[in-house]
Amino acid sequence: MTSDFNVVNMVAGTRLTNSIDLYAVSAELDVDYEAEQFPGMVYRISPATHGPTAPTLCLLLFNSGKCVATGAKAYEDVVTAMQMIHDDLNEAKFSLWPFEESDIEVSNIVITTDYGSTLSLRNLCLSLPFDRSEYEPEQFPGLIYRLAETSGVCLIFSSGKCVITGTSSLEEAEEAVAELRSELDSYITP
Repeated sequence: MTSDFNVVNMVAGTRLTNSIDLYAVSAELDVDYEAEQFPGMVYRISPATHGPTAPTLCLLLFNSGKCVATGAKAYEDVVTAMQMIHDDLNEAKFSLWPFEESDIEVSNIVITTDYGSTLSLRNLCLSLPFDRSEYEPEQFPGLIYRLAETSGVCLIFSSGKCVITGTSSLEEAEEAVAELRSELDSYITP
């Protein structure tokens, strides 16, 4: 299999405890919390806030104790960030469950890939299975295509660049790229 894609966003979640007072977290860790605007607390991790080895991503902490990472480029970044918020909350004396990497669940990976040549989206729309493709250039410049074998949804652009979302593992992302390339190859004549 090929791995000619880039991860541009990984979303993953875990539970740190059964409930947590976000107003207390806000006061203790000096983090803004605007419950009227968004039900979760936005906790940013970056080299500027957590040292030079810290990844750059955003954690969303909810009253339920659920923590969601977004903006990660690698699974290791998710683990590092989750460990960092767990450590910060432990130091502030919040009651948490022990941190277990195995409790982290990836829910969505967004990747980009390049088909390598320009594409006629109008022709492609007529060639691909109608029930899995949408193309309305007046509303959006890309063709939306739902893969059959994986859970990936593709945004295909005339430049040949593609965005695939909806996969939940790097293996599935790799399979989605292979499936998309195979589909495009079968409908595009040289």
